[in-house]
Amino acid sequence: MDLTADVLILGAGAAGLAAAERLMREGLRVIVLEARDRVGGRVVTVRDPTGDVPLELGAEFVHGRPSALLRRIRRAGLTVSACNDTHALLWRGQLEDADVQEAFAFQEPLVAVKPPDRSMTAWMAEQARARKWPPRVIAMARSYVAGFYAADPDIASTLAISRMERSVEGTGGATPSRVLEGYDRVLHAMAAKLFAKPDTLFLNAVAEEVRWKPGQVRVRARTRQGVALGTFEGRQAVVTLPMGVLQARPPAPGAVRFVPRVREQERAWNQLQMGPLIKLLLRFRTAFWREQADTARYGFFHAPEAPFPTWWTLSPHRRTRHLVGWSGGPAAATLSTLSERAVLERALKGLSQLFHQPLRRMHEQLEAWHVQDWQREPYTRGGYAVIPTGAMEAVAALARPVGRTLFFAGEATHVGGEEGTVHGALDTGRRAADELLARRGKA
Repeated sequence: MDLTADVLILGAGAAGLAAAERLMREGLRVIVLEARDRVGGRVVTVRDPTGDVPLELGAEFVHGRPSALLRRIRRAGLTVSACNDTHALLWRGQLEDADVQEAFAFQEPLVAVKPPDRSMTAWMAEQARARKWPPRVIAMARSYVAGFYAADPDIASTLAISRMERSVEGTGGATPSRVLEGYDRVLHAMAAKLFAKPDTLFLNAVAEEVRWKPGQVRVRARTRQGVALGTFEGRQAVVTLPMGVLQARPPAPGAVRFVPRVREQERAWNQLQMGPLIKLLLRFRTAFWREQADTARYGFFHAPEAPFPTWWTLSPHRRTRHLVGWSGGPAAATLSTLSERAVLERALKGLSQLFHQPLRRMHEQLEAWHVQDWQREPYTRGGYAVIPTGAMEAVAALARPVGRTLFFAGEATHVGGEEGTVHGALDTGRRAADELLARRGKA
């Protein structure tokens, strides 16, 4: 099939859908190409068959109060409710209240970081000496960088993480909320017009070559099975592919060739990294953590020295028997080399220590599980963008349009500190669409 539109959009994640929404509102004809069999990108929701509870394999929380995202949620008739944001810390075999022990004492000075840039490891060493931080604070700081930001503290830019921390504060803080009906419903509502219009949204359409010149873009695509779909042509294109996909080289699955090469953007995406991320969803026969007096009140559990250093409940859902494990950065990269059985075994061992239960009991209690290894997803290739020391300018370079023809969006292109978030991805889709419209004389 050979089809023509005003604008081609690569990727139907949050950024691609936001760009399509904006451009269609201006009357432009768009074609969206998505490699997967669904929209949403790194927003993936499945429903638990025992209770119809949404389980998020990717993005899960609404952090703070990002106004544009909340407006979309309300327009879709969905409900946002705050999670149980009380935290427990397992330290040297004892479970403690993380807030009472000031385990997060590193966050306030992190917001106030000044140049020069250095790695988070170097910054933490400075702060530990100056502020006489106890070992638990240093351990939690490293775990926070690896978990929340999916980054290796030895290379992660302290200035970049500080900027992201300030952005979190600016959107109402990090207190998490949950879309009770499932995060995917937000993206499905955005895609409704695409689904309704023939020859607009193409799923199972893997872009393999973007051939462009000023005022013309031709994208060659295939199905995941390798069947040619022909060429899609437009005057302009919005590229919202995850950074891990941009970094992939043909003939790797999902890799895209730009002809001619977009050298400035290529240099930028090769300066950045895709943070490793593994998520584990476990359903148990009983919610034993609610039955134990020392753990019943908590919504989050931290074990910074474990392969899965962070666990949480599905609060505010009340009748679930699920725990969610989260591993990012170097620990996730190590777990990715293991079999699913080995990953599960390490997770259960960590839970047995966290809840002071025999490992055998954890196995007996386990009813269902799902290991989501984002490194093994060929059309994502990791969790989200990581900015190494000295690479902050690469984000702006990646976001820069190529003349009047190619426009880049996606969480890795957010220059305001909201990389790695759904609302950040949405903002970049709108930004890329506005840049495109400005160059067409429509905005």
